[in-house]
Amino acid sequence: MSKEKLDAAIRRLSQEPSYSAYAAVANLLDRLDSRASGFPLLKVAVLRNFTLEPLLPVIKGEVALSGFHPKVQVGGFDTIAQDVLDPTSELYAFAPNLIFLAQWLEGLSPALVTRFTSLSSAQVTDEMERVLTMIGHFITVLRRHSKAPIVINNFMLPLFPALGILDAQSESHQTHAFLRLNRELRDRLEQFPDVYLMDVMGLMARIGGAQGMDERYWQVGRAPIGSNALLPWGREYGKFVRALGGKARKCLVLDCDNVLWGGIVGEDGLKNIHLGKTYPGSCYQTFQSEILNLHDRGVILALCSKNNEADVLEVLKDHPDMILREDNFATWQINWEDKVANLMRIAQDLNIGLDSMVFVDDSQFECGQVRERLPQVAVLCLSGDPSLFRTKLQEQGYFDTLALSQEDKRRNQMYRDDADRKRLVASAGSLEEYLTKLKMVAQIGPVDELMIPRVAQLTQKTNQFNLTTRRYTESDIRAFIANPATDVFFLKLSDCISDMGLVGVMIIRYQDQQAVIDSFLLSCRVLGRGVEDMFMTQVLALAQARGCHTILGQYIATAKNSPVADFLGRFGFQMVAEHATGRDWSLSLTKAISVGPSWVRVECIQQRGKYADK
Repeated sequence: MSKEKLDAAIRRLSQEPSYSAYAAVANLLDRLDSRASGFPLLKVAVLRNFTLEPLLPVIKGEVALSGFHPKVQVGGFDTIAQDVLDPTSELYAFAPNLIFLAQWLEGLSPALVTRFTSLSSAQVTDEMERVLTMIGHFITVLRRHSKAPIVINNFMLPLFPALGILDAQSESHQTHAFLRLNRELRDRLEQFPDVYLMDVMGLMARIGGAQGMDERYWQVGRAPIGSNALLPWGREYGKFVRALGGKARKCLVLDCDNVLWGGIVGEDGLKNIHLGKTYPGSCYQTFQSEILNLHDRGVILALCSKNNEADVLEVLKDHPDMILREDNFATWQINWEDKVANLMRIAQDLNIGLDSMVFVDDSQFECGQVRERLPQVAVLCLSGDPSLFRTKLQEQGYFDTLALSQEDKRRNQMYRDDADRKRLVASAGSLEEYLTKLKMVAQIGPVDELMIPRVAQLTQKTNQFNLTTRRYTESDIRAFIANPATDVFFLKLSDCISDMGLVGVMIIRYQDQQAVIDSFLLSCRVLGRGVEDMFMTQVLALAQARGCHTILGQYIATAKNSPVADFLGRFGFQMVAEHATGRDWSLSLTKAISVGPSWVRVECIQQRGKYADK
């Protein structure tokens, strides 16, 4: 079975996400191993108390769309306790990278679902506590034996509450009990690292409970997920796969005419385009509001439009009903050139990969051309009823992440700050003069608890300047920090224009008098300033101060990190081995460490705890 057939099936799935397309991809994946598919392996364990086999093709397809080769192990029907509590179970032998804990409330507590009116208020509380305690115990044991992220679902509300219309009149009745159960489940999960809640309650509300649940198949085979819910449920799992695997998109690239407003500004003029408080202009305002929400979450916004630039900028600046303004966009290509070429320019201008981008257009031709020539770019074709534009963008979850840092919120401002830096370049006589004018200040120190989410996020999202591209969860970073034989260092950077926040991470492992660089990565936003050299110089000095005589490094090749293939060699590391996946390097620390670039002032944060005696 050829990889070409798999690639073709995945392309079909990305364009026509039907159940048959998911099944075709899943069947091909089952016949190939990860070496043949060319995708890194992702082992997914599914623990369940209901029949979910029809969901498996969608899960596998979503994993493939995220760029991984799925190997899925499904626990026995309603054997969660045996799978979790037995340390010799097949679950732990499988050593999953990700665990889905799928539970249906009627399987956990038939009384809460079908016999609610027979329970007293105290009995309802006791039954809810029993369910929550059991789930908490399962997660505690899972965490004891596995570091894999866990995704657990909450529960849909009753379609027809036991007391009918009376149910809504009191918090002591069934619907409010289910709401309390879901709220308490969320609160208790917060104590566990890398455990995430999948909102089945919200999912089924969007689908419609009567459409999302199949009562007949629940009775026949304990298979409650209706056919209308299979794709949305599986895609919801896919959002977690992308977020945890560092595959979330970063940049939304928008066409203008009939996307941000109705009509063609070059023909209709500023005053006659559809944009305002009444239909159909209200549809475009609503869509812009959702885009602004993404902007505030840190999604980079760009424009790619076949238009006269002056006409578009006039709308951005002067139209009274525009929600988005010129300063919301990090860059744009507004001209009459080919959109594929313009998308490539935008990627180059922002220094991001094409696979970080989502392109939105109303033209089937333009969308088809981008899909064909730039398959890395996600394409959303928004034609037809503009009242559906917001929902079509929201339901894809292109930009969903599991953490939101201050750096994320400032990202668009950071790219606008880069424009100021480019102006500074133009005024400098040389690169060194420009770098000196920036007045850069670097802070280096041990990662603390507050930095863990951002550090994990950087390991998951950084692709270009990343020696090993190892992806770590918050639990992994927390374990590294707690380990006396491991150091985790951060790099923060500011200059005369702005504070760029946390932009670099180094993880070093120690054994006797030898140090090993587990991870070394920097955000692409700060490359080319000598900061990477300064960071390496400082950390080498820290390893030397710890008493290490040798430091080992590794370059693991990926499709994107070729810029760092020889980075270690520039520091005097000697290549000791070259193999199919990369290169191994070694450096003696018995000699003096070179001084970093003079244009970066370094501030070492005072070390605490296990770092204090170094």
